[in-house]
Amino acid sequence: MVRTLTALDRLLDVLPVLADDMRVETRFAVAEGSAFARNLADELHRCQAQVVTWDEATGKDFDLAISPSSNGPLHELEVPVVTLPHGAGHHKLRATETGVAQEVSGLSRDQLMHEGRVVPAVVGLSHPDQLAELRRNCPEAVPRAALIGDPCFARLQVSLPMREQYRESLGTGRRTLVLLASTWGRDSLFGRRGDLARELVATLPADYQVALVLHPNIWNKYDGLQIDSWTRSARRGGLILVPRLRKWQAALIAADVVVSDHGSLALYAAALGKPLLLGAFGHDEVVPGSPMELLGERARRLQPGDLRAQIDAARPVPGHRQLAELTFQDRPYQRLRTLIYQRLELPEPPWPAHPEPVDPFTP
Repeated sequence: MVRTLTALDRLLDVLPVLADDMRVETRFAVAEGSAFARNLADELHRCQAQVVTWDEATGKDFDLAISPSSNGPLHELEVPVVTLPHGAGHHKLRATETGVAQEVSGLSRDQLMHEGRVVPAVVGLSHPDQLAELRRNCPEAVPRAALIGDPCFARLQVSLPMREQYRESLGTGRRTLVLLASTWGRDSLFGRRGDLARELVATLPADYQVALVLHPNIWNKYDGLQIDSWTRSARRGGLILVPRLRKWQAALIAADVVVSDHGSLALYAAALGKPLLLGAFGHDEVVPGSPMELLGERARRLQPGDLRAQIDAARPVPGHRQLAELTFQDRPYQRLRTLIYQRLELPEPPWPAHPEPVDPFTP
């Protein structure tokens, strides 16, 4: 079940746990209701996914549903539903029409319950500490919680040895690759400093390369023509505008320095030990006491002034290994596969469940 491009990106990290098993077929359905669902069915078709209508999905022809979101009409499904985090853990407060609620996005009672009952059969968590947040936000769902981990982070970790291949595909060579990564919203890097890519391309000498990753919600809200227009000068100066789906992972592994905000990519970068600077940070959207709040306290800020000097001085976030331990759990692919096959009432395949490196891409 997908509601946004972000959810689709996350599901494409989950599907490999079913690889090579011809007993299991998968279908995709769009759960309507998100402002960021425009053209989502077209994107699914471009991925060569088999798509069913919502009416078909709510019938009795399926055995299990997986949704990287707790939002949407999941209560209409007649099969057990597994919900997963669609970012690096549950680190943002739930967005509302007027701002944010003081509830953890993905773990709130409004998202997990319908007419007095808990909707998901399984509420997937990426770290044991999230169980305490679930207990505070929706205690009724605690018996449904399952520790899974983060399949996306597992893929990033096993991709690290391929870094030079990713850099070769990007044409980076010996240059210093600076990756700008923005979540969506007013307080994001793109929302606060939309001209930063153009400024860096104009400021940094030829032995630097700049790439820009925008959250899928930004692409969905403005679409390619508008984003191309806003980044035209920067792209003419050499900026790599990373495509909207499935390419940011290779760019992150290839990067020498990351400039980001309070989005999941910043937490992935920090946990991998990448030198990181924060160009913006939406404190009001971040869950108090979360690893993301800790990241905001520890990471250096990119200040106006000599950008090159700050880029050159960037270092990994202090205590980044501890940050990774507070955010992610080991063996997510094995945990997730075991859960899925238990729900399908099938024996697991005899081969191991291992994450695979992400694919390189050429701009």
